[in-house]
Amino acid sequence: MSFRRVAILLAVTLLAAACTTKTKELPQGPPREIRIINNVIVGDNDHTLTVRYWGTECEEFSDAEVEYGITQIKVTIYALVTTDECERSGLQQTASITLDQPLDNRIIIDANTDTVVWEP
Repeated sequence: MSFRRVAILLAVTLLAAACTTKTKELPQGPPREIRIINNVIVGDNDHTLTVRYWGTECEEFSDAEVEYGITQIKVTIYALVTTDECERSGLQQTASITLDQPLDNRIIIDANTDTVVWEP
C-alpha cells in the first residue's frame, strides 16, 4: 500500500474516532420530539396541508410521517428542539406538508393523540 493511501486511511480513522462519544456511538443531533396538531388547512390542490401545531420558540419543524388509510390520513409532526433551556410556551407553529396521495374527502387525524383535526 502506498504512503498516500496509508495516510488517508489513518486520517479517516482518526476523524471517525474523534466523532464518537465515550460509548463509541456517533453523536446525535438535536432531540426530535412529537408535537400535538392543533388544526389543518387543506390547500386548493388536495395535496398540500398547512399544519398548525403547539411548539416553542426554541425548536424548528423537522418532518412529518403520514399514514394513508381508506377513510383517514394519520399525520405525526416532529420538531427538533434546539436548546434544553427553553420554556414550553405553547407557541403555535406552522408546517407545510405535501401528500403523496390526494386527500379525496378523507379525514385527517393527529396520530399522536388519535384526534380528528380536519374533516371534509
